[in-house]
This record gives sequence, C-alpha cells and structure tokens, in this order.
Amino acid sequence: MKRSIIRGGAVAAAAVLALSACTGGGGGGSSAGAEFTPTDTIRATLDIPATFNPMLGLSLPDFVLARQSFDTLVRKDEGVLVPGLASSWESTADSATFTLRDGATCSDGTPITATVVKNSLDALAASQGSIVPQTFGDQIPVVTADDASGTVGIALTEPWPYLVQALSTSSTGIVCPAGLADPEGLAAGHVEGAESGPYIQTSAEPGVRYTYELRDDYELWPEWETDVAGEPAKNLEFVISPDTSATTNLVLDGQLDIAKIMPESMSRFEGQDAYEVTPFLFSDFSLIFNEREGSPFVDQDLRTAVAQLIDREEFGSTTMQGTGEIATTLASSRTECVTADDSALIPEDQAAAAKALDGVKIRLVAPQIVGTNGAGNTYLQEILRAAGAEVELDNVDVGTWISTVLTEPGAWDLTVYADLNFVGSLSSPIKNFIGAGILEGGGNVAGAEAPEVERLFGEALTAEDEAARCDLLNEAANTLIADAHAVPLITDSFIYAQRPGFRVSMLGGSLDDHIFRIVGE
Repeated sequence: MKRSIIRGGAVAAAAVLALSACTGGGGGGSSAGAEFTPTDTIRATLDIPATFNPMLGLSLPDFVLARQSFDTLVRKDEGVLVPGLASSWESTADSATFTLRDGATCSDGTPITATVVKNSLDALAASQGSIVPQTFGDQIPVVTADDASGTVGIALTEPWPYLVQALSTSSTGIVCPAGLADPEGLAAGHVEGAESGPYIQTSAEPGVRYTYELRDDYELWPEWETDVAGEPAKNLEFVISPDTSATTNLVLDGQLDIAKIMPESMSRFEGQDAYEVTPFLFSDFSLIFNEREGSPFVDQDLRTAVAQLIDREEFGSTTMQGTGEIATTLASSRTECVTADDSALIPEDQAAAAKALDGVKIRLVAPQIVGTNGAGNTYLQEILRAAGAEVELDNVDVGTWISTVLTEPGAWDLTVYADLNFVGSLSSPIKNFIGAGILEGGGNVAGAEAPEVERLFGEALTAEDEAARCDLLNEAANTLIADAHAVPLITDSFIYAQRPGFRVSMLGGSLDDHIFRIVGE
C-alpha cells in the first residue's frame, strides 16, 4: 500500500559543498560548530525533490517539503492523533467527519473553509499520487462540505478503518484554491497563495538548495500533547546532501545545523557532547520473492530455504551497524498492532538451505540504500552463493529498483523491499501480497497467491474493535511469514546529527513529519 523513497544528488551541489566541507573538518572533525550563535534560521540536509505538489509526492524530500507548506487535518503524536486543521473528528469504519479549527487561512489570506478542504481532498482522490490508495482504501471517496458548521465529511463504500490515520500524512496536506488552479506551477514550485501551512517557498536552486520563510500571520500549529521544545525557525534552508563524510564535516564545522548521516559517521560525534545524534526508526526491510511463473520462487520450499539462511542480527550489523531494529514481523515496533511475537519466523538451518538451493539461479535486484552502497545486498548475495546458489546481483539506485520491481515482473526473482509505512498500520505491508498484481492495477508486488491471508485481511477491515482487528492482521502477517512469502529483516534508522541549539523530532512513528526547532538562546 505504500511506496518507497529517495532520489539522487546533484554533481554541482556536491562539488561545492564537499569543497567547503573539506576546508574545515579534516578526518576527525573540528569543534567550530559546537557553540550556538543566536539565529532565526535552520540549515538542514535534504535529497533532491521530484515535485512540490504534495498530492504527487514520490520520495521522502517531496514529503518533507510538503509538510512545511501544506497543513493536514490531523497530525501524529506519541500514540495518538492530534488536531491539525481539524479541531475534532468522529469516524466509523467507512466514514469520518471533521470540524475545522477557527481562523485558518491560506497564505494569501483566503479563509480555509470546509469547501476549500473538500476541493483539495477531491483533487487528491482524483490524482495519481502514491498516497491515494492507502488514504482511501482503494476507493473513490464522497467528500461533502458544510461551510456554515465548518465540517467536512468523507464517506467510503467499503470499510477502511485507517482513513483518519492516513489523513495525517503530508501528501494529504490541504492545497488552497490558488494552487489547485495552477497544478503545473504547484508541481514546479511556489504558487502565490497555495499554502495552507506555516512556510512559503522563497527560492529554489534545483539540485542545490531550497529556502522557506515562516508566514507572519500563521498561528495554527498542531495541538501536540508532547512537549516540542524550542521555537520554529523564521527561515528554513534545505541543502542538497553531499556525501556522508562531507555532511558530517559541515555539521561539525557549523555550516549545517541538522543533517542526516549514515551509521559509520556516528563515531565522528563521540566525545562531542554538545551535539545530539538521534536515530529514528524508519524503513522496514524484508525479502520479497517474485512468485510468478518463470521465477524459482514459485516453489515454497525454495523460499523457505532462503529464509533459513538469514541471520537478522548479522544483516542488521552489516547494513546499519546495529542502529536499527531487528524485525519480528513486517513492520516496526512503532506500528499499530505490532507485538514482540516472533514465533512465525522460519528458524535458521544452513544445511537444509544449502541442500535446497544448490545450483538454483537467482536474480537479486535491490536498492543501494540497503546499507552504505548496498552493503546488505552484497551480504545476501554472499550467503546465497555460499549455499550453492548462482546469484546475479543488480545493486541499483532507488529509481531503477522501483522501475524494475514494479514494472518488469520478468526481470527479477528476489528483492530487498524497502518499505515506508507512512500510515503506520500492519495492514500496509500485507497489501503487498494480496489482490491484483502491480501491472493489473493492484498492489501485489510479489504476485503471490495467499487466499487465507486475503480472507483474514478482509475480516480485519470489518472487525468490531481494534483488538480484534489487530489479532486478524497479526495472523495474516504471520501466515505470510510462515509460508515464506516474505522474510522480515530489520527496520533501519534515519539518523539526524544536530548542532547545539537545534533539534528535530519525529513523533508517533511518523516518517514524513520532521519537526525542526531552534532550542538555543
């Protein structure tokens, strides 16, 4: 039900920033950035965005930037949803009604009425955005507006208990009338008056940096229950990431305030007590088999053999140096319904695996984000070869990986699926194995046939309460794992390094709500 992340870097930007990084940092990093100087600006790293239209976001930078400019009806907090543009809401399995907060305006002063929200949600439902299926449960919603009462209603034809939860994701951010009237301009950058949220894009240097300025008239921050320390920045400057070593130098030298780093760079901050290094659970990694005719993994015994080779601890050490979470199921421990039960995992049995896999030809296609330069992919190739399999590894960029796995079913046998569970539900990964295949308009990445899982999933959607729904979803996930349709691996970490005086939060397991604050005085 979801799609995955990250796009490439710009040569010009990397050259400029790497040069500036090398002039100050050196191998061990300096302490030039260890002192906070009062400022109203936060400088943070980002990968290159593909679009500025929140509805059409494909990659993480799209979602992070959308969050700055377009407010959602609700927001995630620790274990709860809190008011965003909506002050309150009521929901059933197939509907929801939102009451809007008073005083919300677009960046051009247009009041955000129920009709404004309805028109934005209608445009979202009609778009080809990657978030649409998981927002409305593969259905076309009927959205109604009552401007007099300030309420927005959403009705579905079938149960989808994750509707309200899904409306916390940044792709559902409300686009004001000016933006809806100019979709091409919205995708390309700033359209005056399009924003419903706090920041307006003031400049864009493609592949280099993107700057945002806080609206003077904005007051409707989310009503978080968690204490979010510090103050919003007057200006946000997102700089396209150089390589991880250069990024670390830039933070240590005071040229960046908040930056994503890789696990191998964490040691650079040891002994630098003024800095904060914070890992946030992020992408769920699992093995998915191509179960279509022509792939060896039509055979459950061969899928089981691959599962018998996997040492999750070793995989986690190889990919994330132990900073992630070892998987017990198809989603992280921060995900709704997930327990610590790992009884469905297939035990290691190297001898049995080698007997089954000897001479089997496997085309492993996986993204380079599985560890530094795809270290986890190389690890998998090595253990499969050690078991006697003939393995051809395509260790590719994310765009090529997505294209191959989702549009070329005859080109791969096995993949490391890097899954971003934006909604935060165990239902999301299950959808990768049921229903119609990708090319047939469904979400079944594996081409699997799992009728028992489909039955359990359907019953979960109509369950009487959350406990019953969770029981059914866990049974469905465990069936997928026990029958070797999928092999859970780890949840990796998104690691932020923060200079003194600056902090970033990601509340409630949210993947796209990066809350940047100035905490220094």
